Amino acid sequence: MPGGTDRFSTRRVGPEPKIGRFLGDRSAAAMWVPLTAITGAAFIVLSLLLSALTGGSDGSSSSAAAGAGPAGGPAAARGGTAAASAAAPTPTRPSGCVTGKRLAAGARYQTITVGGAARGYHLAVPASVNAAPSLPVLLDFHAFGESPETVDSYTHLVSAGTTGGYIVITPRGVNGRWNFVRRAAAGPDDVAFISAVLADVAVATCVDETRVFAAGMGDGADMVLALTCALPGRLAAVVPVGSSVLPAACPSPGASMLAIQGTADPVTPYGGGGRDRAAPLNGTVAQPVEQRVGRYATAAGCGPATARVPTTPATVDLRWTACPPGLDVSLLAVQGGVHVWPDSSVAAPPGAAAADFSATQVALAFFQGHPQHRAATAPASPAAPAASAVPTTSASAPTAAASAPPPAAGAPTATVPTATDVGAPPTVPAG
Repeated sequence: MPGGTDRFSTRRVGPEPKIGRFLGDRSAAAMWVPLTAITGAAFIVLSLLLSALTGGSDGSSSSAAAGAGPAGGPAAARGGTAAASAAAPTPTRPSGCVTGKRLAAGARYQTITVGGAARGYHLAVPASVNAAPSLPVLLDFHAFGESPETVDSYTHLVSAGTTGGYIVITPRGVNGRWNFVRRAAAGPDDVAFISAVLADVAVATCVDETRVFAAGMGDGADMVLALTCALPGRLAAVVPVGSSVLPAACPSPGASMLAIQGTADPVTPYGGGGRDRAAPLNGTVAQPVEQRVGRYATAAGCGPATARVPTTPATVDLRWTACPPGLDVSLLAVQGGVHVWPDSSVAAPPGAAAADFSATQVALAFFQGHPQHRAATAPASPAAPAASAVPTTSASAPTAAASAPPPAAGAPTATVPTATDVGAPPTVPAG
């Protein structure tokens, strides 16, 4: 990723709202996205389906996506008991599927001790928790300098996800950042943190281990890729938006991937390059997006990329062929898009092309069509650092910095921020 300015997503709200309030404000989340966003998402999902049926991967998983609807709705589509994936870590405590435990519906802020330090995450449980035998899980990772409240203010995955039947986990990075480079100097081991969170939730309720998904923006997208490579087969499908680097060591990722990238992104350039970042994240100059997605596809067992297919007036889809059954890898290039979570209901930043789809709706539909496609073996010790795109050192104990409790609720107002490379996000007037 280039260093300098605009490290944050170019869409932010202020003051930061409390995540739980969205469960009440958007109880009809499937209907709040404007028609243009739904239409754009439908075209994209239909295009992915047609590709699978006409010579991409085998297409067996994509048929579900076409009927997913705007919110994805996995709970209604798959009501079977939780399947124990070979990629899931061996629990040290019996899972909720065994004990019959169920979390109460609603949103809460959880803390967990990992490596001697307190870490925090927001947990939202759908109302269908007592009706479904098991529930899918969706992780949503914030960008550099942001928080769980910030990322949910523009992805709205808490409301849309829980309406669709997902348990939504929105973790908090230490000091607003993720250690996707897996260096001790960059902070605590976030792969170990997320592994612990997933294990914690699986003990508290019945989780469908074949349907664990992740999405992220900016550095959050890079964290998603780091997890996918470090824990092969643990995630079923991922949607990184505005990512920068894929770890050098990514031997056999088992997750389907739909990468979303703006062709005019000044923070993580589509063609790669830019200035390096300041330590401890130095050495993470943006890799060309088509090259890194292609490298991921090859590692996942796919064939070469096919021709570029326009999916909406503002998007072009590049797909990889001959993937293993049930696995898909695609790159959605947003023409003229910048470092932002695409959402046609929000005005584009000055000088940027407007999105004609909702990344949230596309992600949920993609997840709906891509449960775990095959068994894979997770590393024996998820806390052990994996090789990354830059030289790494062994992870040390987490820093003493603990996650702060969530900020007080506030009414969201759409804004367009700018930010420096370090420090807290500046206050940006509404506009």
